[in-house]
Amino acid sequence: MSFTQTQDGYLKTINTSLTRMGELSLLAQDATLSNTDRNLYDKEFQQLKDFLSRSKTKQFNGVDLFSANNTEVSIDSSRNAFVIPPIDLNSEAYAFVDADTDDEDAETVNLKTLGKAKESMAFVSKAVSQVALDRAQIGAIQSRLQFTNAQLTSTKENLSSAMSRINDVNVAEEATQYARYQILVQSGTSMLSQANAMPKTVLQLLA
Repeated sequence: MSFTQTQDGYLKTINTSLTRMGELSLLAQDATLSNTDRNLYDKEFQQLKDFLSRSKTKQFNGVDLFSANNTEVSIDSSRNAFVIPPIDLNSEAYAFVDADTDDEDAETVNLKTLGKAKESMAFVSKAVSQVALDRAQIGAIQSRLQFTNAQLTSTKENLSSAMSRINDVNVAEEATQYARYQILVQSGTSMLSQANAMPKTVLQLLA
């Protein structure tokens, strides 16, 4: 659960950053602004874009939080594994955050002009939609983990209860056997005492 909770925490922050980037893109589309004014919005936009790029490499206990591969996590002391589907921040929807604004191909991911601000809005909107899908997937995974954990807990409790009943039966059987042996020992002792006493009784009768 901690792994997916950490994933969702980062995605929540990413969603907040993308929402702000969308706001900046919208503000930069004001036709009354000069490109100098838009550059001010673009500075914050680029800082948020850099933050999103760094988020792609985050890890949890040495395991990548976001990759294109499935992740196996242990869910109990027996090392039973649960497969978590990938959340890939390198997918097409997030690709624009790695673009360097100094590159010619990256001119669609800045707010320096009215046209670029409109184009950037489309990139941001696509990423916001993908975050929503990714968080929904994590929510489904967490539900499955909770269900699996509940099943394991129930199984453990049932096994403990069964072992307790078995132990109780064993104790009862041992107590019964002990009582039986005690009776046999006492009976044997009594018979031996009577046997030892018989010669004395005979001698007394003959005397």
